Amino acid sequence: MLSVPPSEAPQIAAEDTLKHLEAILASPAFAPSKRCQQFLRYVVTETVGGRGQLIKERNIAHEVFGKGLSFEPNEDALVRVKAREVRKRLVEYYRSAPDDGIHIDLPLGGYLPRIGASVEPEMTHAAEEIITTASGGRISRRKFAWTLGGTLAALGAGAVAPFIRHAQAPLDLLWQPVFATKSPLLIFIPVLYDTDGQLSVKIGIGPAAALRRAADFLTTHKYPYHLRFGTDLTFPQMIEHPTLLLGGFASIWAMRIARDLPFTLTWDDQKNKIILDKRTGQVWRPVNPNARGYADQDHGILCRVFDAESGQIVMIAAGITTFGTAGAAGLLFDTNWFSELAKLAPQGWQTQNFEAVVRVSIIGMATSPPQIVATHFW
Repeated sequence: MLSVPPSEAPQIAAEDTLKHLEAILASPAFAPSKRCQQFLRYVVTETVGGRGQLIKERNIAHEVFGKGLSFEPNEDALVRVKAREVRKRLVEYYRSAPDDGIHIDLPLGGYLPRIGASVEPEMTHAAEEIITTASGGRISRRKFAWTLGGTLAALGAGAVAPFIRHAQAPLDLLWQPVFATKSPLLIFIPVLYDTDGQLSVKIGIGPAAALRRAADFLTTHKYPYHLRFGTDLTFPQMIEHPTLLLGGFASIWAMRIARDLPFTLTWDDQKNKIILDKRTGQVWRPVNPNARGYADQDHGILCRVFDAESGQIVMIAAGITTFGTAGAAGLLFDTNWFSELAKLAPQGWQTQNFEAVVRVSIIGMATSPPQIVATHFW
Protein backbone atom coordinates (compact mmCIF):
# COMPACT_ATOMS: atom_id res chain seq x y z
CA MET A 1 0.00 0.00 0.00
CA LEU A 2 1.60 3.21 -1.17
CA SER A 3 0.22 6.70 -1.13
CA VAL A 4 -1.21 8.04 -4.36
CA PRO A 5 0.79 11.06 -5.53
CA PRO A 6 -1.05 14.30 -4.66
CA SER A 7 -1.82 15.07 -8.31
CA GLU A 8 -3.61 11.72 -8.66
CA ALA A 9 -5.18 11.35 -5.22
CA PRO A 10 -8.93 11.62 -4.85
CA GLN A 11 -10.19 14.10 -2.26
CA ILE A 12 -10.54 12.57 1.21
CA ALA A 13 -13.26 14.05 3.41
CA ALA A 14 -11.93 15.80 6.51
CA GLU A 15 -14.11 13.75 8.84
CA ASP A 16 -12.89 10.52 7.27
CA THR A 17 -9.28 11.63 7.67
CA LEU A 18 -9.79 12.54 11.33
CA LYS A 19 -11.56 9.24 12.01
CA HIS A 20 -8.63 7.41 10.42
CA LEU A 21 -6.23 9.51 12.51
CA GLU A 22 -7.95 8.46 15.73
CA ALA A 23 -7.63 4.80 14.72
CA ILE A 24 -3.91 5.30 14.18
CA LEU A 25 -3.41 7.07 17.51
CA ALA A 26 -5.27 4.34 19.41
CA SER A 27 -3.27 1.55 17.77
CA PRO A 28 -0.48 -0.39 19.52
CA ALA A 29 2.01 1.41 17.28
CA PHE A 30 1.18 4.84 18.74
CA ALA A 31 -0.51 4.20 22.09
CA PRO A 32 2.80 3.84 24.01
CA SER A 33 4.08 7.28 22.92
CA LYS A 34 2.07 10.36 23.87
CA ARG A 35 4.61 12.61 22.16
CA CYS A 36 4.24 10.79 18.84
CA GLN A 37 0.45 10.94 19.20
CA GLN A 38 0.60 14.69 19.82
CA PHE A 39 3.01 15.20 16.91
CA LEU A 40 0.87 13.31 14.39
CA ARG A 41 -2.39 14.81 15.67
CA TYR A 42 -0.98 18.32 15.31
CA VAL A 43 0.35 18.00 11.75
CA VAL A 44 -2.75 16.17 10.47
CA THR A 45 -5.33 18.49 12.07
CA GLU A 46 -3.42 21.55 10.87
CA THR A 47 -3.36 20.12 7.35
CA VAL A 48 -7.05 19.19 7.36
CA GLY A 49 -7.86 22.63 8.74
CA GLY A 50 -6.12 24.31 5.82
CA ARG A 51 -3.16 25.53 7.88
CA GLY A 52 -0.49 23.35 6.35
CA GLN A 53 1.69 26.36 5.62
CA LEU A 54 2.13 26.83 9.37
CA ILE A 55 3.64 23.38 9.91
CA LYS A 56 7.23 24.44 10.53
CA GLU A 57 9.87 23.01 12.81
CA ARG A 58 9.72 25.95 15.22
CA ASN A 59 5.93 25.83 15.40
CA ILE A 60 5.96 22.09 16.12
CA ALA A 61 8.55 22.61 18.85
CA HIS A 62 6.33 25.30 20.42
CA GLU A 63 2.86 23.76 19.96
CA VAL A 64 3.69 20.10 20.54
CA PHE A 65 6.71 20.10 22.83
CA GLY A 66 6.21 23.35 24.72
CA LYS A 67 9.50 24.89 23.61
CA GLY A 68 9.87 28.63 23.96
CA LEU A 69 10.73 31.24 21.39
CA SER A 70 14.42 30.64 22.04
CA PHE A 71 14.21 27.20 20.43
CA GLU A 72 16.98 26.83 17.85
CA PRO A 73 16.55 23.96 15.33
CA ASN A 74 20.25 23.98 14.46
CA GLU A 75 21.11 23.19 18.08
CA ASP A 76 18.18 20.99 19.09
CA ALA A 77 17.18 18.01 16.93
CA LEU A 78 14.09 17.16 19.03
CA VAL A 79 11.55 17.72 16.24
CA ARG A 80 13.59 15.89 13.61
CA VAL A 81 14.18 12.93 15.92
CA LYS A 82 10.50 12.69 16.84
CA ALA A 83 9.45 13.00 13.19
CA ARG A 84 11.67 10.04 12.38
CA GLU A 85 9.99 8.04 15.15
CA VAL A 86 6.53 9.00 13.88
CA ARG A 87 7.46 7.76 10.39
CA LYS A 88 8.54 4.41 11.81
CA ARG A 89 5.38 4.08 13.89
CA LEU A 90 3.23 4.83 10.84
CA VAL A 91 4.98 2.07 8.96
CA GLU A 92 4.40 -0.27 11.91
CA TYR A 93 0.70 0.65 11.96
CA TYR A 94 0.12 0.04 8.26
CA ARG A 95 1.85 -3.33 8.34
CA SER A 96 -1.08 -4.90 10.15
CA ALA A 97 -3.91 -2.37 10.00
CA PRO A 98 -7.12 -3.12 8.09
CA ASP A 99 -7.22 -1.25 4.80
CA ASP A 100 -9.96 1.38 5.08
CA GLY A 101 -8.95 3.20 1.93
CA ILE A 102 -7.01 6.05 3.54
CA HIS A 103 -3.28 6.39 4.07
CA ILE A 104 -1.31 9.03 5.97
CA ASP A 105 2.45 9.34 5.81
CA LEU A 106 5.09 11.89 6.69
CA PRO A 107 7.42 12.29 3.70
CA LEU A 108 11.11 12.49 4.43
CA GLY A 109 12.51 16.01 4.52
CA GLY A 110 9.44 17.80 5.88
CA TYR A 111 6.58 17.75 8.34
CA LEU A 112 3.56 18.28 6.09
CA PRO A 113 1.69 14.95 6.05
CA ARG A 114 0.56 13.36 2.84
CA ILE A 115 -3.04 12.17 3.00
CA GLY A 116 -4.42 10.04 0.21
CA ALA A 117 -6.15 6.88 -0.87
CA SER A 118 -4.33 3.62 -0.33
CA VAL A 119 -3.47 1.56 -3.38
CA GLU A 120 -1.70 -1.71 -4.03
CA PRO A 121 1.77 -1.22 -5.52
CA GLU A 122 2.44 -2.74 -8.91
CA MET A 123 4.57 -5.85 -8.56
CA THR A 124 6.94 -7.05 -11.22
CA HIS A 125 8.30 -10.58 -11.52
CA ALA A 126 11.44 -9.55 -9.64
CA ALA A 127 9.39 -8.18 -6.76
CA GLU A 128 7.30 -11.36 -6.65
CA GLU A 129 10.50 -13.33 -6.18
CA ILE A 130 11.48 -11.11 -3.26
CA ILE A 131 8.08 -11.71 -1.67
CA THR A 132 8.73 -15.45 -1.52
CA THR A 133 10.15 -16.12 1.92
CA ALA A 134 13.13 -18.28 2.72
CA SER A 135 10.80 -21.01 3.96
CA GLY A 136 9.00 -21.10 0.63
CA GLY A 137 5.93 -19.27 1.92
CA ARG A 138 4.50 -16.06 0.56
CA ILE A 139 3.31 -12.87 2.13
CA SER A 140 0.73 -10.47 0.81
CA ARG A 141 1.74 -7.68 -1.51
CA ARG A 142 0.42 -5.17 0.99
CA LYS A 143 2.46 -6.64 3.83
CA PHE A 144 5.55 -6.82 1.59
CA ALA A 145 5.33 -3.14 0.68
CA TRP A 146 5.16 -2.10 4.31
CA THR A 147 7.81 -4.52 5.47
CA LEU A 148 10.12 -3.00 2.88
CA GLY A 149 9.13 0.50 3.84
CA GLY A 150 9.73 -0.14 7.51
CA THR A 151 13.17 -1.58 7.02
CA LEU A 152 14.18 1.37 4.92
CA ALA A 153 13.13 3.58 7.85
CA ALA A 154 10.45 5.40 5.92
CA LEU A 155 12.75 6.59 3.16
CA GLY A 156 9.77 7.37 0.93
CA ALA A 157 7.75 5.70 -1.80
CA GLY A 158 9.78 7.34 -4.55
CA ALA A 159 12.87 5.58 -3.31
CA VAL A 160 11.19 2.21 -2.83
CA ALA A 161 9.64 1.92 -6.29
CA PRO A 162 12.85 1.79 -8.37
CA PHE A 163 14.38 -0.37 -5.67
CA ILE A 164 11.97 -3.24 -6.38
CA ARG A 165 11.26 -2.73 -10.07
CA HIS A 166 14.68 -2.99 -11.62
CA ALA A 167 17.21 -5.78 -11.42
CA GLN A 168 20.39 -4.37 -9.95
CA ALA A 169 23.82 -5.67 -9.03
CA PRO A 170 24.14 -6.70 -5.37
CA LEU A 171 26.51 -3.81 -4.66
CA ASP A 172 23.92 -1.34 -5.99
CA LEU A 173 21.27 -2.91 -3.74
CA LEU A 174 23.61 -2.59 -0.78
CA TRP A 175 23.93 1.15 -1.29
CA GLN A 176 20.37 1.82 -2.45
CA PRO A 177 19.00 2.66 1.04
CA VAL A 178 21.88 5.08 1.64
CA PHE A 179 21.45 6.83 -1.70
CA ALA A 180 17.69 6.99 -1.14
CA THR A 181 18.20 9.24 1.90
CA LYS A 182 19.70 11.90 -0.42
CA SER A 183 21.74 13.00 2.57
CA PRO A 184 25.54 13.26 2.42
CA LEU A 185 27.33 10.22 3.79
CA LEU A 186 29.48 10.91 6.85
CA ILE A 187 32.76 8.99 6.66
CA PHE A 188 34.53 8.74 10.00
CA ILE A 189 38.23 7.93 10.22
CA PRO A 190 39.86 7.55 13.66
CA VAL A 191 43.10 9.35 14.38
CA LEU A 192 45.89 7.25 15.90
CA TYR A 193 47.42 7.85 19.29
CA ASP A 194 51.15 8.20 19.88
CA THR A 195 52.90 5.99 22.41
CA ASP A 196 52.51 8.71 25.05
CA GLY A 197 48.74 8.67 24.62
CA GLN A 198 48.54 11.93 22.71
CA LEU A 199 46.51 12.24 19.51
CA SER A 200 48.71 12.21 16.42
CA VAL A 201 47.93 13.47 12.93
CA LYS A 202 48.26 9.98 11.46
CA ILE A 203 45.58 7.60 10.28
CA GLY A 204 45.99 3.87 9.82
CA ILE A 205 46.89 2.18 6.55
CA GLY A 206 43.57 0.35 6.47
CA PRO A 207 41.27 3.37 6.96
CA ALA A 208 43.39 5.35 4.49
CA ALA A 209 43.02 2.65 1.83
CA ALA A 210 39.31 2.35 2.58
CA LEU A 211 38.87 6.11 2.31
CA ARG A 212 40.46 6.12 -1.14
CA ARG A 213 38.07 3.39 -2.29
CA ALA A 214 35.11 5.21 -0.77
CA ALA A 215 36.01 8.49 -2.43
CA ASP A 216 36.38 6.82 -5.84
CA PHE A 217 33.10 4.92 -5.46
CA LEU A 218 31.03 7.87 -4.26
CA THR A 219 32.53 10.23 -6.82
CA THR A 220 31.67 7.77 -9.59
CA HIS A 221 28.09 7.63 -8.31
CA LYS A 222 28.01 11.43 -7.88
CA TYR A 223 26.97 11.03 -4.25
CA PRO A 224 28.10 13.64 -1.66
CA TYR A 225 30.08 12.79 1.43
CA HIS A 226 31.70 14.56 4.36
CA LEU A 227 34.84 13.46 6.18
CA ARG A 228 35.14 13.40 9.96
CA PHE A 229 38.40 12.67 11.80
CA GLY A 230 39.31 11.90 15.38
CA THR A 231 36.77 13.49 17.70
CA ASP A 232 35.07 15.41 14.90
CA LEU A 233 31.90 13.31 14.85
CA THR A 234 28.94 13.78 17.16
CA PHE A 235 25.77 11.80 17.75
CA PRO A 236 23.54 14.68 16.53
CA GLN A 237 25.41 14.49 13.21
CA MET A 238 24.76 10.76 13.02
CA ILE A 239 21.06 11.43 13.57
CA GLU A 240 21.02 13.62 10.47
CA HIS A 241 23.11 11.53 8.06
CA PRO A 242 23.95 7.94 7.11
CA THR A 243 27.41 7.09 8.39
CA LEU A 244 30.36 4.92 7.37
CA LEU A 245 32.71 4.11 10.25
CA LEU A 246 36.21 3.02 9.23
CA GLY A 247 38.64 1.48 11.67
CA GLY A 248 38.26 -0.85 14.62
CA PHE A 249 39.66 -0.48 18.11
CA ALA A 250 40.78 3.11 17.49
CA SER A 251 37.23 4.16 16.58
CA ILE A 252 35.02 5.00 19.55
CA TRP A 253 31.92 4.95 17.36
CA ALA A 254 32.68 1.62 15.69
CA MET A 255 33.34 0.07 19.10
CA ARG A 256 30.16 1.51 20.55
CA ILE A 257 27.89 0.21 17.79
CA ALA A 258 29.72 -3.09 17.28
CA ARG A 259 29.30 -4.05 20.93
CA ASP A 260 25.61 -4.75 20.23
CA LEU A 261 26.25 -6.75 17.06
CA PRO A 262 26.48 -10.57 16.79
CA PHE A 263 30.16 -10.33 15.76
CA THR A 264 31.85 -7.84 18.04
CA LEU A 265 35.32 -6.38 18.59
CA THR A 266 36.58 -7.16 22.06
CA TRP A 267 39.50 -8.56 24.10
CA ASP A 268 40.22 -12.06 25.39
CA ASP A 269 41.36 -12.87 28.93
CA GLN A 270 44.96 -12.04 28.02
CA LYS A 271 43.87 -8.62 26.69
CA ASN A 272 44.48 -9.66 23.08
CA LYS A 273 42.23 -8.04 20.50
CA ILE A 274 39.75 -10.45 18.92
CA ILE A 275 36.46 -10.74 17.07
CA LEU A 276 33.90 -12.70 19.07
CA ASP A 277 30.71 -14.38 17.89
CA LYS A 278 28.54 -13.67 20.92
CA ARG A 279 26.07 -16.38 19.94
CA THR A 280 28.48 -19.30 19.64
CA GLY A 281 31.63 -18.12 21.41
CA GLN A 282 33.75 -18.56 18.27
CA VAL A 283 36.81 -16.33 18.19
CA TRP A 284 38.85 -14.91 15.33
CA ARG A 285 42.26 -13.37 15.90
CA PRO A 286 45.30 -12.27 13.85
CA VAL A 287 47.74 -14.98 12.76
CA ASN A 288 51.36 -14.44 13.89
CA PRO A 289 50.92 -10.84 15.07
CA ASN A 290 54.07 -8.87 15.84
CA ALA A 291 54.96 -5.93 18.03
CA ARG A 292 54.30 -3.45 15.22
CA GLY A 293 50.66 -4.55 15.04
CA TYR A 294 51.09 -6.42 11.76
CA ALA A 295 50.30 -10.09 11.15
CA ASP A 296 50.34 -12.77 8.46
CA GLN A 297 46.55 -12.82 8.48
CA ASP A 298 43.94 -10.53 9.93
CA HIS A 299 40.18 -10.51 10.38
CA GLY A 300 37.64 -7.74 10.21
CA ILE A 301 33.92 -7.13 10.48
CA LEU A 302 31.69 -5.53 7.89
CA CYS A 303 28.13 -4.50 8.63
CA ARG A 304 25.19 -2.40 7.52
CA VAL A 305 22.58 -1.73 10.18
CA PHE A 306 19.49 0.42 10.41
CA ASP A 307 20.54 1.82 13.76
CA ALA A 308 17.74 2.20 16.31
CA GLU A 309 19.50 4.88 18.34
CA SER A 310 20.31 7.28 15.53
CA GLY A 311 17.46 6.27 13.23
CA GLN A 312 19.97 6.21 10.39
CA ILE A 313 21.88 3.69 8.29
CA VAL A 314 25.30 2.90 9.73
CA MET A 315 28.03 0.92 7.97
CA ILE A 316 31.15 -0.34 9.70
CA ALA A 317 34.39 -1.72 8.27
CA ALA A 318 36.67 -2.56 11.18
CA GLY A 319 39.63 -4.88 11.54
CA ILE A 320 41.49 -6.28 14.49
CA THR A 321 44.55 -4.67 12.91
CA THR A 322 44.55 -1.99 10.26
CA PHE A 323 44.69 -4.55 7.44
CA GLY A 324 41.44 -6.16 8.51
CA THR A 325 39.79 -2.78 8.10
CA ALA A 326 41.07 -2.51 4.53
CA GLY A 327 39.81 -6.01 3.72
CA ALA A 328 36.37 -5.47 5.20
CA ALA A 329 35.94 -2.12 3.48
CA GLY A 330 36.87 -3.64 0.15
CA LEU A 331 33.55 -5.48 0.02
CA LEU A 332 31.69 -2.17 0.26
CA PHE A 333 33.14 -0.87 -2.97
CA ASP A 334 34.07 -3.85 -5.14
CA THR A 335 31.25 -5.38 -7.19
CA ASN A 336 32.85 -8.82 -7.53
CA TRP A 337 33.84 -9.09 -3.88
CA PHE A 338 30.45 -8.05 -2.58
CA SER A 339 28.69 -10.40 -4.99
CA GLU A 340 30.36 -13.29 -3.14
CA LEU A 341 28.78 -12.07 0.08
CA ALA A 342 25.38 -11.68 -1.58
CA LYS A 343 25.50 -15.34 -2.65
CA LEU A 344 25.43 -16.28 1.02
CA ALA A 345 22.53 -13.99 1.82
CA PRO A 346 18.89 -15.01 2.30
CA GLN A 347 16.10 -13.66 0.12
CA GLY A 348 15.21 -10.13 1.08
CA TRP A 349 18.69 -9.30 2.39
CA GLN A 350 18.50 -5.94 0.64
CA THR A 351 16.28 -4.58 3.41
CA GLN A 352 17.91 -6.38 6.34
CA ASN A 353 20.70 -5.68 8.75
CA PHE A 354 23.73 -7.82 8.06
CA GLU A 355 27.18 -8.47 9.42
CA ALA A 356 30.09 -10.49 8.08
CA VAL A 357 33.51 -11.57 9.29
CA VAL A 358 36.26 -11.50 6.65
CA ARG A 359 39.82 -12.78 6.56
CA VAL A 360 42.76 -11.31 4.63
CA SER A 361 46.32 -12.46 4.14
CA ILE A 362 49.02 -9.80 4.41
CA ILE A 363 52.07 -9.72 2.19
CA GLY A 364 54.34 -6.81 2.88
CA MET A 365 51.98 -3.85 3.17
CA ALA A 366 49.29 -5.29 0.89
CA THR A 367 46.28 -7.48 1.57
CA SER A 368 44.79 -10.32 -0.39
CA PRO A 369 41.16 -10.19 -1.58
CA PRO A 370 38.93 -10.70 1.48
CA GLN A 371 37.51 -14.15 2.22
CA ILE A 372 34.14 -14.35 3.94
CA VAL A 373 34.26 -16.67 6.96
CA ALA A 374 30.95 -15.92 8.71
CA THR A 375 27.72 -13.99 8.05
CA HIS A 376 24.56 -13.08 9.90
CA PHE A 377 21.40 -11.41 8.52
CA TRP A 378 18.46 -10.18 10.55
